This record gives sequence, structure tokens and C-alpha cells, in this order.
Amino acid sequence: MSEQLLSYALTTVQRVKDRLAITGANFDTLIQRLINSATYFIESETNRHFAETTYTDEVYSIYGAKQDMVFLKNAPVSAITSAQYRAGTPSNPAWTNFTADEYELVEDGKSGIVKLYGLAGRGINALRFTYTAGYKINFTNAGDMVTHTLPADITDLCERLVIRWFKRRESEGKTSEAFDGGQINWQSELTNEDKETIARYRRLPAFL
Repeated sequence: MSEQLLSYALTTVQRVKDRLAITGANFDTLIQRLINSATYFIESETNRHFAETTYTDEVYSIYGAKQDMVFLKNAPVSAITSAQYRAGTPSNPAWTNFTADEYELVEDGKSGIVKLYGLAGRGINALRFTYTAGYKINFTNAGDMVTHTLPADITDLCERLVIRWFKRRESEGKTSEAFDGGQINWQSELTNEDKETIARYRRLPAFL
């Protein structure tokens, strides 16, 4: 099976080629690999997955008696389809649905924070959620804010990383084949602007 651009890639081969003023297809495979690598790096650094995805039965803990906020692992959250607490034991859990008034999303889900009301679901692995979170990615209609909601600065970051390394490969005397199976130290490529963008989107750990 031939190599493919990730379905959740943060930019496209054509967008990068446009910025590099490349019209031919000679570097398409290399650019695709770089986009995939840069996408992995950005998601790892921000501790989040950007493409809209449904997460099923993610388990969370409530460590303190006064903790009433749950930081879902992904955001922005567009819908919670199931919110449950464990009424049974670890070996025989009895997952019970919260009522609609026992929880709510903070800031309409933008932060991925859930506010809990009441005392249900205290302890380790005591809560679980099924929810949809992330941004819509549709570069074919990138100007449509309904079908494409991926932040432009994240796409710009991905493109700048790819372009930077694409150009650097020449100064290091590398060919397009040299990247096959190789590793890039993206950290060494980051500018202050890049670091600021990553910091804006970095997710906190699930539990505080």
C-alpha cells in the first residue's frame, strides 16, 4: 500500500507547494512525509488531537472531595453523549448515567471542562464520558467556517515547520530519499513564535 497523507493532517501537500512556489510533483512524497511528521509532533507537543473525533467511554478520576471539575482530554467539545459514574466496585462496575442537571460543559465546551454537581462519582476511575471533540478539517472548503474550523495558526505552524526542514535539507546535502525512515528533531526547528502557538493550544493533564 502506498504512503498516504494522514486523514487528520494539519495541512495539505498543495498548500505547502503553493508557499514554496513548486508546480511539479517531484517532491510530493517528501512533502507528504514531512506533513505527517510535523502533524505528529504538534499533536504530541500540545497533548491533543485536533481533528473532530468521538471518544468512547473515556475513564476519569476524582481525587479530592472538593474537586468538581473534570478536564476532558480533548477540546473543544461539541457534544457529550454519555456521562456516567461508577456505582459498583472495580471488579464489578455498575455504570450509572448522570442526570442532565448533574453536569454541564463550561464555556459551551470550548475548554473541554465539565462542571459536576453533587457528590456522585468520587474516587479512582469513577467517571466515564463519551463525547465528540476537536475541529472540523475540510481543506477543500477552508474558507467555510462551518465545515472547516481548524485554527489557521495551527495550519500555519505545520506549514512553516515543513517548509523550514524542506529548505534545510539542501544545505545539509540531503536528498528527498534521505528522510525515508529518518527522524527530524522538530524541537530544534522551533522559533519563539512557534513555541507561543504551541503553548496556546497545549492541553492540561486530564486530572489536577
